[in-house]
Amino acid sequence: MDFPTLEPWDHDREFPKFRAPKIIGEFSINGERKVEMNRSQLQLFRPAAGRVHFNLQRGFSTRIPKEWTSEGLDSVLTWILHNRQKFTENEKFNLSTDFVCFRGLLRLLLNTPYEQRDPWIIRITRWRDTIFLLQEETEEEKKKKMNMTDRDKKFTYWGYKFEQYMSLFTEGGDKEEPLNEKEEFCCMFRTKIDDISIIYGAEMDGYKAKDKASVDRHLDPSKFVEFKTSRIIETDRQDRNWRKFKLIKWWAQSFLVGIEEIQCGWRNDSGIVSEVERIRVKDIPKMGLDWKANVSANFLLQFLTFLKKKIRSNSLEKVYRVRYQPGSGFSFVEEEGNASFLPSWFTDNFSP
Repeated sequence: MDFPTLEPWDHDREFPKFRAPKIIGEFSINGERKVEMNRSQLQLFRPAAGRVHFNLQRGFSTRIPKEWTSEGLDSVLTWILHNRQKFTENEKFNLSTDFVCFRGLLRLLLNTPYEQRDPWIIRITRWRDTIFLLQEETEEEKKKKMNMTDRDKKFTYWGYKFEQYMSLFTEGGDKEEPLNEKEEFCCMFRTKIDDISIIYGAEMDGYKAKDKASVDRHLDPSKFVEFKTSRIIETDRQDRNWRKFKLIKWWAQSFLVGIEEIQCGWRNDSGIVSEVERIRVKDIPKMGLDWKANVSANFLLQFLTFLKKKIRSNSLEKVYRVRYQPGSGFSFVEEEGNASFLPSWFTDNFSP
Protein backbone atom coordinates (compact mmCIF):
# COMPACT_ATOMS: atom_id res chain seq x y z
CA MET A 1 0.00 0.00 0.00
CA ASP A 2 1.48 3.29 -1.09
CA PHE A 3 1.01 6.88 -0.02
CA PRO A 4 -1.26 9.00 -2.22
CA THR A 5 0.51 10.71 -5.08
CA LEU A 6 1.69 14.28 -4.58
CA GLU A 7 0.88 15.35 -8.13
CA PRO A 8 -1.96 17.90 -7.89
CA TRP A 9 -3.54 16.80 -11.15
CA ASP A 10 -4.06 13.31 -9.73
CA HIS A 11 -6.45 14.81 -7.18
CA ASP A 12 -8.14 17.28 -9.54
CA ARG A 13 -11.62 15.82 -9.46
CA GLU A 14 -14.95 16.63 -7.83
CA PHE A 15 -14.75 17.99 -4.30
CA PRO A 16 -15.26 15.07 -1.90
CA LYS A 17 -18.27 14.81 0.33
CA PHE A 18 -17.39 16.97 3.32
CA ARG A 19 -19.92 17.21 6.14
CA ALA A 20 -20.25 20.67 7.65
CA PRO A 21 -18.13 20.74 10.84
CA LYS A 22 -20.18 20.68 14.01
CA ILE A 23 -19.08 22.15 17.33
CA ILE A 24 -19.42 19.47 20.03
CA GLY A 25 -17.81 21.40 22.87
CA GLU A 26 -15.43 24.14 23.92
CA PHE A 27 -12.80 25.02 26.50
CA SER A 28 -10.50 27.87 27.50
CA ILE A 29 -6.77 27.88 28.15
CA ASN A 30 -5.85 30.47 30.76
CA GLY A 31 -2.73 32.58 31.13
CA GLU A 32 -0.95 29.72 32.88
CA ARG A 33 -1.80 27.28 30.06
CA LYS A 34 -4.32 25.43 32.22
CA VAL A 35 -7.43 24.00 30.55
CA GLU A 36 -10.73 25.32 31.92
CA MET A 37 -14.11 23.92 30.91
CA ASN A 38 -15.70 27.32 30.37
CA ARG A 39 -15.91 30.25 27.95
CA SER A 40 -13.73 32.65 29.92
CA GLN A 41 -11.40 33.20 26.94
CA LEU A 42 -14.15 33.59 24.34
CA GLN A 43 -13.70 36.95 22.61
CA LEU A 44 -16.52 38.81 20.89
CA PHE A 45 -16.00 40.31 17.45
CA ARG A 46 -15.88 44.09 17.25
CA PRO A 47 -16.53 45.20 13.64
CA ALA A 48 -13.94 47.67 12.40
CA ALA A 49 -14.13 47.51 8.63
CA GLY A 50 -12.62 50.25 6.47
CA ARG A 51 -10.02 52.84 7.47
CA VAL A 52 -8.50 52.41 10.93
CA HIS A 53 -5.29 53.17 12.81
CA PHE A 54 -4.19 50.17 14.87
CA ASN A 55 -0.67 50.21 16.26
CA LEU A 56 0.25 46.52 16.52
CA GLN A 57 3.54 47.33 18.22
CA ARG A 58 1.77 48.86 21.20
CA GLY A 59 2.42 46.88 24.39
CA PHE A 60 5.10 44.65 22.84
CA SER A 61 7.64 45.28 25.62
CA THR A 62 5.17 44.31 28.38
CA ARG A 63 3.64 41.26 26.68
CA ILE A 64 3.55 37.84 28.33
CA PRO A 65 5.01 35.63 25.58
CA LYS A 66 3.83 32.16 24.75
CA GLU A 67 6.35 29.44 25.47
CA TRP A 68 6.82 27.33 22.36
CA THR A 69 6.95 23.94 24.03
CA SER A 70 5.03 20.89 22.88
CA GLU A 71 1.91 20.12 24.87
CA GLY A 72 0.98 17.13 22.74
CA LEU A 73 -2.74 16.45 22.51
CA ASP A 74 -3.20 17.27 26.20
CA SER A 75 -5.92 19.92 25.89
CA VAL A 76 -8.00 17.81 23.50
CA LEU A 77 -7.61 14.69 25.65
CA THR A 78 -8.51 16.66 28.79
CA TRP A 79 -11.72 17.81 27.12
CA ILE A 80 -12.57 14.27 26.00
CA LEU A 81 -12.21 12.88 29.53
CA HIS A 82 -14.25 15.71 30.99
CA ASN A 83 -17.02 15.02 28.47
CA ARG A 84 -16.99 11.25 28.57
CA GLN A 85 -20.80 11.22 28.67
CA LYS A 86 -20.80 12.38 25.05
CA PHE A 87 -18.96 9.21 24.08
CA THR A 88 -20.62 6.68 26.39
CA GLU A 89 -23.16 4.21 25.09
CA ASN A 90 -24.38 1.14 26.98
CA GLU A 91 -21.90 2.07 29.73
CA LYS A 92 -19.01 1.79 27.28
CA PHE A 93 -16.69 4.71 26.51
CA ASN A 94 -16.04 4.82 22.78
CA LEU A 95 -15.02 7.82 20.70
CA SER A 96 -16.68 6.29 17.61
CA THR A 97 -14.40 8.22 15.29
CA ASP A 98 -11.57 7.29 12.95
CA PHE A 99 -9.20 10.14 13.87
CA VAL A 100 -8.46 12.59 16.69
CA CYS A 101 -6.10 15.53 16.14
CA PHE A 102 -5.79 19.31 16.03
CA ARG A 103 -7.15 21.44 13.19
CA GLY A 104 -3.61 22.61 12.43
CA LEU A 105 -2.60 19.11 11.37
CA LEU A 106 -5.52 18.88 8.94
CA ARG A 107 -4.58 22.28 7.53
CA LEU A 108 -1.04 21.00 7.08
CA LEU A 109 -2.33 18.06 5.03
CA LEU A 110 -4.61 20.25 2.91
CA ASN A 111 -1.58 22.33 2.00
CA THR A 112 0.75 19.39 1.26
CA PRO A 113 0.11 18.94 -2.50
CA TYR A 114 1.44 22.48 -2.96
CA GLU A 115 4.12 22.51 -0.25
CA GLN A 116 7.53 22.89 -1.87
CA ARG A 117 9.62 24.19 1.03
CA ASP A 118 8.75 23.02 4.54
CA PRO A 119 8.96 19.38 5.68
CA TRP A 120 6.71 17.97 8.37
CA ILE A 121 6.48 15.00 10.76
CA ILE A 122 3.32 13.33 12.07
CA ARG A 123 3.31 10.74 14.85
CA ILE A 124 0.51 8.19 14.77
CA THR A 125 -0.93 5.60 17.14
CA ARG A 126 -4.13 3.57 17.03
CA TRP A 127 -5.94 2.80 20.26
CA ARG A 128 -9.48 1.59 20.90
CA ASP A 129 -10.15 1.73 17.14
CA THR A 130 -9.30 5.43 16.90
CA ILE A 131 -6.16 6.80 15.26
CA PHE A 132 -4.54 9.69 17.13
CA LEU A 133 -2.41 12.09 15.11
CA LEU A 134 0.18 14.47 16.52
CA GLN A 135 2.38 16.86 14.56
CA GLU A 136 5.97 16.84 15.79
CA GLU A 137 8.44 19.64 15.30
CA THR A 138 11.06 19.02 12.65
CA GLU A 139 14.69 19.85 13.33
CA GLU A 140 14.25 22.86 11.06
CA GLU A 141 11.33 24.12 13.15
CA LYS A 142 13.19 23.55 16.41
CA LYS A 143 16.16 25.56 15.17
CA LYS A 144 13.89 28.33 13.95
CA LYS A 145 12.21 28.65 17.36
CA MET A 146 15.52 28.48 19.20
CA ASN A 147 16.87 31.28 17.05
CA MET A 148 13.84 33.56 16.91
CA THR A 149 14.93 37.11 16.24
CA ASP A 150 13.26 40.18 17.72
CA ARG A 151 11.70 40.65 14.29
CA ASP A 152 10.19 37.14 14.43
CA LYS A 153 8.83 37.77 17.93
CA LYS A 154 7.42 41.09 16.79
CA PHE A 155 5.54 39.55 13.87
CA THR A 156 4.09 36.89 16.18
CA TYR A 157 2.96 39.53 18.66
CA TRP A 158 1.35 41.62 15.94
CA GLY A 159 -1.07 38.79 15.18
CA TYR A 160 -2.15 38.60 18.81
CA LYS A 161 -2.43 42.38 19.05
CA PHE A 162 -4.67 42.57 16.00
CA GLU A 163 -6.95 39.98 17.60
CA GLN A 164 -7.14 42.22 20.66
CA TYR A 165 -8.07 45.29 18.61
CA MET A 166 -10.81 43.31 16.86
CA SER A 167 -12.35 41.93 20.05
CA LEU A 168 -14.80 43.35 22.55
CA PHE A 169 -13.74 43.32 26.18
CA THR A 170 -16.74 42.63 28.33
CA GLU A 171 -15.17 41.35 31.55
CA GLY A 172 -12.81 44.11 32.59
CA GLY A 173 -10.27 43.71 29.80
CA ASP A 174 -8.16 46.71 28.89
CA LYS A 175 -5.79 47.24 25.99
CA GLU A 176 -3.37 48.88 28.42
CA GLU A 177 -2.93 45.61 30.31
CA PRO A 178 -0.10 43.32 29.17
CA LEU A 179 -1.24 41.05 26.38
CA ASN A 180 -0.96 37.40 27.42
CA GLU A 181 -0.12 35.28 24.37
CA LYS A 182 -0.77 32.08 26.34
CA GLU A 183 -4.53 32.52 26.50
CA GLU A 184 -6.79 30.71 24.02
CA PHE A 185 -10.39 29.81 23.38
CA CYS A 186 -10.85 26.50 21.62
CA CYS A 187 -13.73 24.53 20.16
CA MET A 188 -14.01 20.82 19.55
CA PHE A 189 -15.37 19.76 16.18
CA ARG A 190 -16.71 16.63 14.58
CA THR A 191 -16.88 16.18 10.83
CA LYS A 192 -16.77 13.53 8.14
CA ILE A 193 -14.99 13.55 4.81
CA ASP A 194 -16.48 10.81 2.65
CA ASP A 195 -16.50 7.87 5.10
CA ILE A 196 -13.66 9.17 7.31
CA SER A 197 -14.80 10.60 10.66
CA ILE A 198 -12.68 13.11 12.57
CA ILE A 199 -12.77 14.83 15.97
CA TYR A 200 -10.42 17.80 16.30
CA GLY A 201 -9.70 20.85 18.41
CA ALA A 202 -9.12 24.36 17.09
CA GLU A 203 -8.29 27.75 18.55
CA MET A 204 -10.97 30.27 17.61
CA ASP A 205 -10.91 34.07 17.32
CA GLY A 206 -13.94 36.38 17.56
CA TYR A 207 -17.63 35.45 17.90
CA LYS A 208 -20.52 37.55 16.61
CA ALA A 209 -22.66 38.61 19.56
CA LYS A 210 -23.42 41.99 21.15
CA ASP A 211 -22.37 40.79 24.62
CA LYS A 212 -21.54 37.63 26.55
CA ALA A 213 -25.14 37.27 27.72
CA SER A 214 -26.39 36.96 24.14
CA VAL A 215 -23.90 34.31 23.05
CA ASP A 216 -25.65 31.21 21.75
CA ARG A 217 -25.99 28.31 24.14
CA HIS A 218 -24.71 26.09 21.34
CA LEU A 219 -21.98 27.92 19.46
CA ASP A 220 -22.52 28.33 15.72
CA PRO A 221 -19.36 27.89 13.59
CA SER A 222 -20.59 30.43 11.04
CA LYS A 223 -20.68 33.16 13.72
CA PHE A 224 -16.95 32.91 14.35
CA VAL A 225 -14.61 35.28 12.51
CA GLU A 226 -10.95 34.64 11.76
CA PHE A 227 -8.49 37.52 12.25
CA LYS A 228 -5.45 37.82 9.98
CA THR A 229 -2.84 40.47 9.27
CA SER A 230 -0.89 40.90 6.08
CA ARG A 231 1.53 43.45 4.74
CA ILE A 232 0.04 46.02 2.38
CA ILE A 233 0.48 44.76 -1.18
CA GLU A 234 2.42 47.19 -3.36
CA THR A 235 3.81 45.09 -6.22
CA ASP A 236 2.62 42.38 -8.59
CA ARG A 237 5.08 39.94 -7.05
CA GLN A 238 3.72 40.56 -3.57
CA ASP A 239 0.19 40.05 -4.87
CA ARG A 240 1.16 36.79 -6.55
CA ASN A 241 2.86 35.44 -3.44
CA TRP A 242 -0.14 36.37 -1.28
CA ARG A 243 -2.55 34.59 -3.61
CA LYS A 244 -0.32 31.56 -4.13
CA PHE A 245 1.11 30.86 -0.68
CA LYS A 246 -0.92 32.63 1.97
CA LEU A 247 -4.50 32.29 0.75
CA ILE A 248 -4.45 28.49 0.62
CA LYS A 249 -3.53 28.42 4.32
CA TRP A 250 -6.17 31.00 5.19
CA TRP A 251 -8.82 29.06 3.29
CA ALA A 252 -7.88 25.70 4.81
CA GLN A 253 -7.79 27.03 8.37
CA SER A 254 -11.23 28.60 8.13
CA PHE A 255 -12.91 25.98 5.94
CA LEU A 256 -12.11 23.22 8.43
CA VAL A 257 -14.11 24.92 11.19
CA GLY A 258 -16.98 26.35 9.14
CA ILE A 259 -15.90 29.98 9.39
CA GLU A 260 -17.45 32.15 6.69
CA GLU A 261 -15.39 35.33 6.91
CA ILE A 262 -11.90 36.56 7.60
CA GLN A 263 -11.12 40.06 8.83
CA CYS A 264 -7.78 41.02 7.28
CA GLY A 265 -5.79 43.89 8.74
CA TRP A 266 -3.53 45.47 6.13
CA ARG A 267 -0.39 46.75 7.83
CA ASN A 268 2.85 48.51 6.95
CA ASP A 269 6.37 47.51 8.01
CA SER A 270 6.00 49.46 11.27
CA GLY A 271 2.98 47.42 12.35
CA ILE A 272 0.36 50.10 11.66
CA VAL A 273 -2.91 48.68 10.33
CA SER A 274 -4.59 51.29 8.14
CA GLU A 275 -7.42 49.21 6.71
CA VAL A 276 -9.49 46.19 7.69
CA GLU A 277 -10.99 44.17 4.85
CA ARG A 278 -13.68 41.50 5.06
CA ILE A 279 -12.85 38.44 2.96
CA ARG A 280 -15.47 35.74 2.42
CA VAL A 281 -13.98 32.28 2.81
CA LYS A 282 -16.04 30.86 -0.06
CA ASP A 283 -14.45 33.43 -2.40
CA ILE A 284 -10.86 32.54 -1.52
CA PRO A 285 -10.44 29.58 -3.91
CA LYS A 286 -11.36 31.89 -6.79
CA MET A 287 -8.86 34.49 -5.53
CA GLY A 288 -6.07 31.93 -5.13
CA LEU A 289 -3.29 31.33 -7.64
CA ASP A 290 -1.81 27.97 -8.67
CA TRP A 291 -3.83 25.91 -6.20
CA LYS A 292 -7.27 24.31 -6.09
CA ALA A 293 -9.41 23.60 -3.05
CA ASN A 294 -10.73 20.33 -4.49
CA VAL A 295 -7.17 19.06 -4.99
CA SER A 296 -6.35 19.77 -1.35
CA ALA A 297 -9.54 18.13 -0.07
CA ASN A 298 -9.09 15.01 -2.19
CA PHE A 299 -5.48 14.65 -1.05
CA LEU A 300 -6.58 14.92 2.59
CA LEU A 301 -9.17 12.19 2.03
CA GLN A 302 -6.67 9.90 0.31
CA PHE A 303 -4.03 10.43 2.99
CA LEU A 304 -6.40 9.65 5.87
CA THR A 305 -7.81 6.66 3.97
CA PHE A 306 -4.26 5.36 3.54
CA LEU A 307 -3.57 5.63 7.28
CA LYS A 308 -6.88 3.99 8.20
CA LYS A 309 -6.10 0.99 6.01
CA LYS A 310 -2.41 0.84 6.88
CA ILE A 311 -2.61 1.04 10.67
CA ARG A 312 -4.70 -1.82 12.01
CA SER A 313 -3.06 -2.66 15.31
CA ASN A 314 -4.66 -1.25 18.48
CA SER A 315 -1.60 -0.81 20.67
CA LEU A 316 -0.12 1.98 22.73
CA GLU A 317 3.25 0.35 22.17
CA LYS A 318 3.11 0.95 18.43
CA VAL A 319 3.84 4.49 17.33
CA TYR A 320 4.40 5.29 13.68
CA ARG A 321 6.06 8.28 12.12
CA VAL A 322 5.34 9.82 8.74
CA ARG A 323 7.76 12.41 7.40
CA TYR A 324 7.14 14.54 4.36
CA GLN A 325 10.15 16.06 2.64
CA PRO A 326 9.48 18.34 -0.35
CA GLY A 327 11.18 16.91 -3.39
CA SER A 328 11.56 13.47 -1.81
CA GLY A 329 8.04 12.53 -0.77
CA PHE A 330 6.96 10.45 2.22
CA SER A 331 8.67 8.03 4.57
CA PHE A 332 6.84 5.76 7.00
CA VAL A 333 8.50 3.99 9.93
CA GLU A 334 7.53 2.36 13.20
CA GLU A 335 9.28 4.06 16.10
CA GLU A 336 11.57 1.99 18.28
CA GLY A 337 10.64 1.50 21.91
CA ASN A 338 7.17 2.23 23.29
CA ALA A 339 7.16 6.00 23.73
CA SER A 340 3.43 6.53 23.35
CA PHE A 341 2.32 10.14 23.07
CA LEU A 342 -1.01 9.32 24.75
CA PRO A 343 -0.44 10.08 28.46
CA SER A 344 -1.32 7.50 31.10
CA TRP A 345 -3.68 9.95 32.83
CA PHE A 346 -5.81 9.68 29.69
CA THR A 347 -5.51 5.99 28.85
CA ASP A 348 -5.88 4.83 32.46
CA ASN A 349 -9.17 6.70 32.73
CA PHE A 350 -10.50 5.57 29.39
CA SER A 351 -12.88 2.89 30.62
CA PRO A 352 -13.10 -0.46 28.80
